[in-house]
Amino acid sequence: MASSDIRRRTLLTGVGTTVAAAVAGCLGGDPDSESEEDEPVVDEAETTEGNTAPDAWRDVETIRFDGWVGGWVGVEPPAIDRVENPTLVLVPGREYEVIWENMDGIHHNIAFWDADREIVEDYSSPGNEVVGEVESLTLEATADIETYRCEYQPEGQRGDVVILESE
Repeated sequence: MASSDIRRRTLLTGVGTTVAAAVAGCLGGDPDSESEEDEPVVDEAETTEGNTAPDAWRDVETIRFDGWVGGWVGVEPPAIDRVENPTLVLVPGREYEVIWENMDGIHHNIAFWDADREIVEDYSSPGNEVVGEVESLTLEATADIETYRCEYQPEGQRGDVVILESE
């Protein structure tokens, strides 16, 4: 009986070690590998890192997204093309047209939030759940804007906003 207990413990220890190693690998346990958070969730996106150099944003007036339940996918300007939830770099006082298209038939809208998770200056689109439907929102960049989000999927569809110090 004692021999049987030892074999069972050895088996369970081996299984436990294998499961722990697999879970660590799934959770990005290897510091030399890219973490799962760095990979896009939406298949149509190619990366999660866009071009945030101020020069890439100086002449931008229009920002376009595709709206997916997993995240916003940048279309325009080129600095965010195929980037999931890209960081937007805006010039204070400049007016921008933000356009997005519903790609999956899930209800989405876009809203610009401050640090307290409050909508800035009513910068929020009405929202829709129709595949192919397009919405637009015009906003003026202010220092209060910190993020943009879908109010229906605020953690999955969210990106940061950087307001430049001056034009």
